[in-house]
Amino acid sequence: MMKALQCLIASALFFGALGCSNPAGTVRRPAEAPTITSGLYRMSFDRNKGTIDIRRGKQGLAIRELPGGSNLNLLSSVRKIKRGTASWRLSGATKWASFSVTVGWWPSIPGLFSLSARVKPTKDVPSAGNGDADISLLNAKASTLTEYAAAPPIAGSNIFLGDHALNSAILYMADYTSLGQYFERTNSGVTQANFPYPGAGDKGSLVGVTGGTFGYVPPPNSLLSLPNKKSTLVVRSYLYLQPGLPADEIAQADTYLRMLDTVYAQIAKPSIPSPDWQGAAANAMTELSDPANTVSIGGHTYLRSYVSDTRNAPELITQAGVLAGIQAYEAKNGSASTLATTLDQDLPTFYDPTYQTVTNNLPHDPKAEGESWYFVDNLISLLQLARGGDTTARDLLLKSVGAVITLAHTNNYVFPSNFQYGIWRGGQSAPEPDVAGGYSWLMLGIYDLTGDKTYLSEAETSIGHVAGKGFALSYETHMTAFAAAAAQRLYKLTGDKTYHDYAVLALANLFHATRLWDCTYGACLKGAGYYTFMGLNPLPWSDYIAMKEQYEAWLALRDYLNYASGEPSYLTDLAQAFVTYSPLTLQYALPPRLPSGAASSAAGEYSFVSHNNLAWDIPLEDLREGDATSGTIGQEIYGAGGVFWFAAAAASSEKTG
Repeated sequence: MMKALQCLIASALFFGALGCSNPAGTVRRPAEAPTITSGLYRMSFDRNKGTIDIRRGKQGLAIRELPGGSNLNLLSSVRKIKRGTASWRLSGATKWASFSVTVGWWPSIPGLFSLSARVKPTKDVPSAGNGDADISLLNAKASTLTEYAAAPPIAGSNIFLGDHALNSAILYMADYTSLGQYFERTNSGVTQANFPYPGAGDKGSLVGVTGGTFGYVPPPNSLLSLPNKKSTLVVRSYLYLQPGLPADEIAQADTYLRMLDTVYAQIAKPSIPSPDWQGAAANAMTELSDPANTVSIGGHTYLRSYVSDTRNAPELITQAGVLAGIQAYEAKNGSASTLATTLDQDLPTFYDPTYQTVTNNLPHDPKAEGESWYFVDNLISLLQLARGGDTTARDLLLKSVGAVITLAHTNNYVFPSNFQYGIWRGGQSAPEPDVAGGYSWLMLGIYDLTGDKTYLSEAETSIGHVAGKGFALSYETHMTAFAAAAAQRLYKLTGDKTYHDYAVLALANLFHATRLWDCTYGACLKGAGYYTFMGLNPLPWSDYIAMKEQYEAWLALRDYLNYASGEPSYLTDLAQAFVTYSPLTLQYALPPRLPSGAASSAAGEYSFVSHNNLAWDIPLEDLREGDATSGTIGQEIYGAGGVFWFAAAAASSEKTG
């Protein structure tokens, strides 16, 4: 009699206590729904609907874990609630699994919540889900939700929204690092997108917006592959709400960075082994000089652009980019190489007197066409060489700068993806918005070189053309990084806050395409494993990490930080993390650093690149995640300058250390 009375009391207050059995035909749930307040938001558990609700007044958000339909929603079957100081743990059992759902909050950070769900199936999962995400609107229409920034493929683990009904900005971020075991056990991963990204075809993200729901959706059909009788973390995310809606693109960018930095501070960061960039540079110097990697034309020896490149078509982007890295490396080590001398002698052959500029290709072509970011990037490499004392590069730079200024003026600083030399107009070709920032950085460098304020004026005019792009500023993400550096420099030079705003806009775009998570499944676990943390998409819609774009973004953010003294930490934390982690992560773009099987010896993206040499310290163009093979594009000789830039930085650290 006493035991029955105890069980009756326990069932009313805290299910699962005292080991009581569940009488047939009864449904046991916690009698008292917990409630907490976090700033202006009130969170409660609705036991009848099976949702965790976060409200501000009558409007709010409803959380369902797992998303995808009533037969998957674990919160409909909660039997026990354990209240912690800053968390609830809701546990129970469905017809197919036992589970626990944990929601946490930070008393010192109003509006920030964490979500996680762990399941242990007892039988097959009943459904793959209906595609809905885990957060839905309460008492509001889907039209009240504005997506400021959709998540790019692979890198994109977060979305940034405005909820007009809730009058709040929202950052939702999935912690892919913690979900490695789930991806591994279900043979899935972040490449299996649920939400397409504009311009990316079928590539996209696992986080996004659909109808009146947003948040995370597991990889398609992956739930059906969950192993029975094994406890697996299936959701780990952060939901951050801030009162008020950002009024314009600068406010959006600033709010996004504030919120992103706050969440970034909470996530685990990997401990990545230190790379041997000095050894890699020594190896690469020998390997680049291999006859298979060079082509002779008109008495000059040039580097090919890829390993196994069958074209007899040298490019300036390769010669100048690699040479800039080698000269930086040799300046730190007090050495000199035959390769550097050869490449320096090659530079003048790319000057076309008809167009009065260097071009990317040989020989003169009366119908030669170019791409804006290539043109600006080549001149940036010449600038880097000139800063190091290379008189050949300085001469070519100053002879070519008039042409790139003509390109800018002809197109009103809207740099085209395709133009004809001598005519300069882009016509109907798509714009490359962030090149205006790269051009601005170039002009500042030439201003430093010459003292001519014409170039300072060009920098100021061009940087203004990053405005109005919102989260669509990026085209080539290293150009986005140069935009941030140029704008911050101009802010320090002039005190004009408008330039500061442009730097914030560029940083927001850059970090939205950066991996704030690490690969912890698939090939990343083989052998000694490898890391992808802080890896950058070379274009927002691409799905891999590329040495060329990332090392140049690294150079740009180092420059940004030179002018960011006194800036708030939410602007500098991520930039400093990018500078710190890039040399660590980019070591895995070198095939010998990857575990066996992670990279392919056969390329295939381009017909003129047939294979890779995985024994060489020449970077793969495409470092990919655990369920995808790296190196399918090829080994980018044109990105090998990064090996030497990182080695130069390592040499500086050793000397100062």
